[in-house]
Order: sequence, then C-alpha cells, then structure tokens
Amino acid sequence: MGQKIEMKITKFNKNVIFDLNRSLSGQDGVTYYNIAHASLTNEVSAQLALKLFQFSNEIDNIFIQSNVVTVNFISNIGTAVSEYEKQIEEFFLYYKDEEE
Repeated sequence: MGQKIEMKITKFNKNVIFDLNRSLSGQDGVTYYNIAHASLTNEVSAQLALKLFQFSNEIDNIFIQSNVVTVNFISNIGTAVSEYEKQIEEFFLYYKDEEE
C-alpha cells in the first residue's frame, strides 16, 4: 500500500541531493542534525530524516526543502548511495511486496 517515491540523484563528494517527485515539506526548509532533533516533531520531513538517521550513523545532517532532500555525510559514501535511495523510495510504502 502506498506509492514508491521516484527521484533524481546528484552526488558531490560527501553530499547527496535527492530530487523527489513529491513534496515533503514547505518552501522554508529545515535542517535535522541528529535522531533527537528529527524526533521532536511529527512532520513528514522529520519522519524521513529520523528514518535515515536510524538507518545509518554516517550522516552529518539532513536538509529538506519541499521535494529536495540533501544528505550531508561524515565521509564520502561512494556507491552506497543506492541503499539510501531505497530508504527514501519506500518511505510511503506500508506493505511491501513479498519476495518470491
């Protein structure tokens, strides 16, 4: 149930920009610095940030503005970006397809 999020990904060393096909926040944007900061609100953007922080301890901070999610990593993640892409892609899925 739910739809997968589609995105375009741009990598700049320790920074990855996910340009999504749907908005997660308003135009002002917000930066999340850690799990505690992301858990202070129930906003959709904060819930995604919380999920990403729980997935990895390699994240320095996350900036979300409308449909753009910028993840700043502590070090260069190289090809591991696909693992984060999957976390965002499945964010709105409540029931995942069973693998055969």
